[in-house]
Amino acid sequence: MEWIISNSFIGSGRQQRALVSTEEECDPTACYDSFRQHWQQALKIIKRNQQLPSQDDVLGIVNNLEQMVSLLLYDLKKVDQMTLPISTTSQCLDYLMTENILNQLFEWGIRTGKYAHAVKLEQLKLYEMLVKESRHLLLMHEPFLQPLMKLLHSCQNELFPKQIEKHLVTLLYQLCIVLMQNIDLVDLFFPKHIEKPKFIIFALLIPFMHREDNIGMQARDSLLLCMSLSKKNSNIREYILEHSNVVVMLTSGLGGLYSALPHILDGAVPDWHRLTQDDVNEIKDLSTFVTSLEFSNNVSQMADPLIIKQLQEFIYMGFLIPVLGPALLQNSVDEQIAVMAYLERILRTVTNPGLLHPVLRFLLTVEYDGQRLLDILMKRIRSTDPQLSLVSLALFETLIDLNCEDVMLKLVFHHLQPCLHLMISQRKLTFPLDPHCQSSEKFLNLSPMCCEDILLTPNIDGRPVNWNHYGGQTSLYGNYHAYLCDAKNKINGCQMACTAWTHSYTGCENLENSEENSTSLPSLGESSGYESLKVKLESHFEDNSSTPVWQISQNEQIKNGMNMSNQVFADIDSGTAGPFLTIILEQLKNMLTNSLYINLHLTGLISRLAVYPQPLLRTYLLDHSLVLQPNVPSLFQILGSLKQKIDEFMSKQPEKVQLIHQARHFLVERETRLVQAKKVALDRSNSISSTTTSNDDQPFQRNGSRRSLTQTISSMFGKRQSTSQETSIQLVQQTDESKSVIYPKFNDAQRVAVCAVLLDEWVKELAALAQEHAISQLAILLK
Repeated sequence: MEWIISNSFIGSGRQQRALVSTEEECDPTACYDSFRQHWQQALKIIKRNQQLPSQDDVLGIVNNLEQMVSLLLYDLKKVDQMTLPISTTSQCLDYLMTENILNQLFEWGIRTGKYAHAVKLEQLKLYEMLVKESRHLLLMHEPFLQPLMKLLHSCQNELFPKQIEKHLVTLLYQLCIVLMQNIDLVDLFFPKHIEKPKFIIFALLIPFMHREDNIGMQARDSLLLCMSLSKKNSNIREYILEHSNVVVMLTSGLGGLYSALPHILDGAVPDWHRLTQDDVNEIKDLSTFVTSLEFSNNVSQMADPLIIKQLQEFIYMGFLIPVLGPALLQNSVDEQIAVMAYLERILRTVTNPGLLHPVLRFLLTVEYDGQRLLDILMKRIRSTDPQLSLVSLALFETLIDLNCEDVMLKLVFHHLQPCLHLMISQRKLTFPLDPHCQSSEKFLNLSPMCCEDILLTPNIDGRPVNWNHYGGQTSLYGNYHAYLCDAKNKINGCQMACTAWTHSYTGCENLENSEENSTSLPSLGESSGYESLKVKLESHFEDNSSTPVWQISQNEQIKNGMNMSNQVFADIDSGTAGPFLTIILEQLKNMLTNSLYINLHLTGLISRLAVYPQPLLRTYLLDHSLVLQPNVPSLFQILGSLKQKIDEFMSKQPEKVQLIHQARHFLVERETRLVQAKKVALDRSNSISSTTTSNDDQPFQRNGSRRSLTQTISSMFGKRQSTSQETSIQLVQQTDESKSVIYPKFNDAQRVAVCAVLLDEWVKELAALAQEHAISQLAILLK
């Protein structure tokens, strides 16, 4: 291409002339005279009557321009432009304006033929310097603004080399900063004599929106500044809403980028359950998609509410329904694993209520062939494929961690509120307090006997409790006091997140309008069944509350003590706890045959549900005195059955002491290695993932594995350091020792022993939750 040749000679083929150093002292008058002389030399070339300039002509202009820029930069640095009028700040700048130099340069540049791009590059550099150094002052002057606008408009629909793109986007970014600092200047870009003026800054930035390089990053930052301006200036808001295609580009870009993602994720290790930041970085297509998703999330945070509303509808109708929906319904298990992981990553990325709204609307209300999408997804928890079950559990962990009332209403409270899971005699009773922590004692009594006989530790109220760290490591393992502290922090955090909920879910409330129109959730600001998704437009950006908007249910038509509405719960089968609770508790019954990793996530999910302070859920999971219907799964009964099976099996094992010791050592060793691996990964990336929460750093997190899907075991655990001085028997004889520790293949006795230790620890955690809930209830009553 000819322009490449013409551009290259300007950068390297000519002899570089020495520029004036802006750090050296120079006579201002001499500087001004030199500036004028360089322009006069350039002007002679411009005024030649030849049809197209020669290469020497262009070289001459560029050389003179470089000298002028250097002189002008020196002159500008010598004055305070914030306090002095422009006519007295700089003689060079004053001359530039009065001689209309910028306009003459532009008019000449469009006649340079194959050298037009090279000349445009020099003009962009000149404007870039002027805007940076003079801040907002020059924009108010016609000799500067008019040629600038001409130059920007001439850049539309052009394909430029990367060097020109870089300087163009940098100039646009600087202009956005100036406009943010001086909002009144925005109107200069919307001339009154033009009926439908184009906001050229915004229009030029859109093509770079999905770029992955530094140019794309700066373009997205600039677009976000424009979105922020839309809340302050009606011209920008109207242009973005009615005349730009940015929302369409965002939506179509998400759809296109999602379609390019791998349909199958190869190389997953046995405990892999979600896409980490390492995965995002290492899978290029995934990195591009997440970048676009994060940008959309930022737009929903910074833009005018009307733009957010438009974005929500386009995301819902243009990406979620036609793209993500069909992907979730694929029959291939491997493809289901991938799309479930992508959905979970989407939920962790769209943190802003504006973008979270359509995603939750999609999950909670959409139906396919008469089945709710949410029901389809929760059934995958009990998949026979361990990997699909794991990613499904991770997805619902993320949903529950939102502390969103409408999510919990759909999963749990919709089914518990009628109290049909209770025997008829108990349905009208107020849920009792547990001041003596009897439920906590009941949980501790569900510890397998094989674990109690072996662990010689201090006693509390007749119960053996290990107050020390196991093997010298900081761990919740065996430390009941640590479980109590952990439970207290989690319950307090969840209570704070739920303070704005409309319902307290005591079983005595009237939820008569809770799910009206639940199958067709409207856009923001309108009535919907899912009240916490009603982000009020007029207060969306004014509310200084720390409570996320999507956790707040706005329905005030609740009257405590009223009878339940039969219509609302007409679809609930008598005597059930709902499909979600039933599925996870039924899966828990298979603890002895589940994989270790499913058990870790399953117990973690149930414990997270038990953190919620609402009486209906808390008592269902943690109150031993609750009398349930015969066909309703009971956590106490399931744990009692598991304890009995474990004790019966282990009593027949001659080496049960050794097996329990191995299992304990394995779980703590595994925890230690995962923490070490995480530290290594963080050191390698030199950054902490935005999705990592404070819980990741807590020890003995059953679902705390955050390693990359694409990492190899040998690279993570190649340098093993023993954390225990005692000799332990290897669970599996393998050449790769780290694999045997992290991903062992258990025989039947070893598997049951691990389940015994896991159950022993889990009942401590549940006991701590029951105890801290009791204390929390008493504290509320005594206020």
